[in-house]
Amino acid sequence: MTQRAHGSFPRGQDTTIEGSGRNAVDELILVKLHNRFGLFDQDGDGRVTKADYDAIAERLAEAAGQAPDSATARKLRAEYDAGWARMAAELGRGMDAELDEDEFATAWYGVSRETDFGTAVLPVVEAVMTAMDTDGDQHLQAAEFTRWLAAYGVPADAAATAFTRLDRDGDGRISHDELAQAFHEYFTGTDPDLPGNWLYGPLPRYTPSPPHTVPPHTAP
Repeated sequence: MTQRAHGSFPRGQDTTIEGSGRNAVDELILVKLHNRFGLFDQDGDGRVTKADYDAIAERLAEAAGQAPDSATARKLRAEYDAGWARMAAELGRGMDAELDEDEFATAWYGVSRETDFGTAVLPVVEAVMTAMDTDGDQHLQAAEFTRWLAAYGVPADAAATAFTRLDRDGDGRISHDELAQAFHEYFTGTDPDLPGNWLYGPLPRYTPSPPHTVPPHTAP
């Protein structure tokens, strides 16, 4: 398997998000969306499909020590199926869609802003917390968090740094609320100092520039 460099961002290339339904896209959000593409495109073929989403769900279940037919594993697959369906629908496509990096960013940007956060993202937070909280204390310990990010191919040292950033109260564990806040900040936050920017480890260095202008959303 070819490992992509996480957080790669095509500097100097056109990063305009077409059809997003918004007039300005902050560059930091684009960096984070392109970074997330790399987490799913683990074979480095330049596209993400439902098979990539399925693979992540399977790796998460395995990392949590769950059998493929367990309720937890089935829940993970269901949430990632739903997430992929929203991504494809955002671009007017079916479940057999193949998204390149720019299309992936466009779809995620639209989903995260046009769908209620509680509907689009919180169910994934719940599924992840339930699966990875292997000791059942309603928190993610450092080892549990590291196993979660390992399923995305994030190295242990990067996961350790991320854990420190997301553990806002410094109690040595990440609560459900801390994880939910991190997800919200990752997908919507434009402040480079937000802890949630570290949800999947360090982001690439970038120099902020004025927001990109995008045309109004039009139906395909």
